[in-house]
Amino acid sequence: MKANMLVVYLWLLAASSVQAQLDPLYNQYVFNQLLINPAYAGAFDQASVTFMSRAQWVGIDGAPVTNSLTMHSSIFNNKGGAGLSVLNDRLGVSNNTEVFASFSYKLDFGNSKLAMGLQGGLIQYKYNYADLNMEFINDPSFIPTDENFTRSNFGFGAMYYSQQYYFGFSIPRILNIEANDGVTQSTRYKQHYYLSGGMVFPLSDVLKIKPTTLIKLVDGNVSVDLNASILLNEMVWIGVLFRNLNTFGALAEFQVNDGLRIGYSFELPGTKLISNQFGTHELMVSFDFPLLRKQLVTRRYF
Repeated sequence: MKANMLVVYLWLLAASSVQAQLDPLYNQYVFNQLLINPAYAGAFDQASVTFMSRAQWVGIDGAPVTNSLTMHSSIFNNKGGAGLSVLNDRLGVSNNTEVFASFSYKLDFGNSKLAMGLQGGLIQYKYNYADLNMEFINDPSFIPTDENFTRSNFGFGAMYYSQQYYFGFSIPRILNIEANDGVTQSTRYKQHYYLSGGMVFPLSDVLKIKPTTLIKLVDGNVSVDLNASILLNEMVWIGVLFRNLNTFGALAEFQVNDGLRIGYSFELPGTKLISNQFGTHELMVSFDFPLLRKQLVTRRYF
């Protein structure tokens, strides 16, 4: 087995049997929070479609690759929202696909809103152990086979926001996922708790700054993302990002027009892993448009 693939495989075994598999990471979560919070569905009284693709630790065999497509719109005269998210996440021999439907209800306070959301869906967990390229099989009890099962899950979230700021809390998948491979019982997924927030500060007529943060709590372990972006002339976002003070990177987003946004981010780990790979790359394309009556597309900061 290749050394890099062996490392990823061991990580996967540890995730499956000890601390469970983690949600995929995102750098450009600010403009696509439906992936972590169902209250985001229809938040800004328009319809949105967003595609994101993330290739992590490029150059390492079996490294994570995540692709997602989200669609959501305000409904009921902008008093609620509905959305659909489809995601595929691959890591080593693991290939998971999930589909979730989201619904939200919004309370309007004039200059701000409080949204509460629910979501439910299915997750297919697939482990292709037969894909492992074993040079030697010394353990006759280890016979590489595929494992495939589907579980339902549901989650909820809340978000208080305006055009200039937002604060959110969510548990997108409430149920822990247990599986029995015929030999042992293992936990494949544990609850993730998310806290998020951001604010836009105008510095001049053509310059704004936007700090954001995303805090994730899983099984007593805390992960903290810190981002800061500058908006130039309402068209170009340029920013930096830090995760747990051991991962750093940069992002750029271009507002083509009121509805179309294209983004790219690049990150590197501040560890020895930096010498074995070519960084993490993430691409985002987002399109906002009016789908129903009383919807109006405006430039948004979140």
